[in-house]
Amino acid sequence: MTTTTDVPPGPAPTFGALVDATRPAASGGESFRCESARTLRIDVDGEVWLTPGAAIAYRGDLTFHRRPTVEAADPIDAVLRETAPLVRAVGRGCLYCAHHGSHVRIVRLIGDAVVVAWSDLLAFERTLVFEPRLVAHGVGIAAGGLAAVRLSGEGLFAFTSHGRPLALPVTPEAPVNTDPHATVAWSDGLEPTLKTDLSWRSLVGHGGEEPFQMHFGGTGVVLVQPFEDPSRFHLGANPLKRLAAMVGG
Repeated sequence: MTTTTDVPPGPAPTFGALVDATRPAASGGESFRCESARTLRIDVDGEVWLTPGAAIAYRGDLTFHRRPTVEAADPIDAVLRETAPLVRAVGRGCLYCAHHGSHVRIVRLIGDAVVVAWSDLLAFERTLVFEPRLVAHGVGIAAGGLAAVRLSGEGLFAFTSHGRPLALPVTPEAPVNTDPHATVAWSDGLEPTLKTDLSWRSLVGHGGEEPFQMHFGGTGVVLVQPFEDPSRFHLGANPLKRLAAMVGG
């Protein structure tokens, strides 16, 4: 029998009761708030950045603009704009964001920095400096890698996780290896590398895919979620080939 904590026990509510129980909260407070455990509310007054597909509803006068690849500074920048695209929401209004029913986490940066897996990043304030990157050390950018975004400065950002993430400390004496499919974020300064471990295949059970691990050395923290998302890491999805096809027309 399937159960869910999102559905309370007892008789079914009327539609009016359902509306009253799920009505959005009144405006006020910080611009980023959890409307529910799985829905982010952003009160936009100016602009905010989000990942494509994050917005599920909005009200007000908002327009959306994806970072154009044609304005890339160089080929690597073009690859990153294709691999880790970002959308700018401009105007005034209320924006609701979510991702596949995952739990929403809101974090405030105060002059520090963090790297977030692009597939888990939901949105961030314009006051933050962002730097998309590919985690591809050990296999090269041509192999695909894992898209991530470094955020720094002062402001709020939101990410999603399937369940409660686990923070694993990393030290030079005790490095950490993680599954790329479950890795959510890590401290700035950590330089993860991708490595192959044939014994890893039997543990993670990813079928015919290569048994890659993310190896974290140095000093910091890495966040992992209790869920493996196979869609986030495909060595067959070659961004350089996509770039060549795009340039070739």
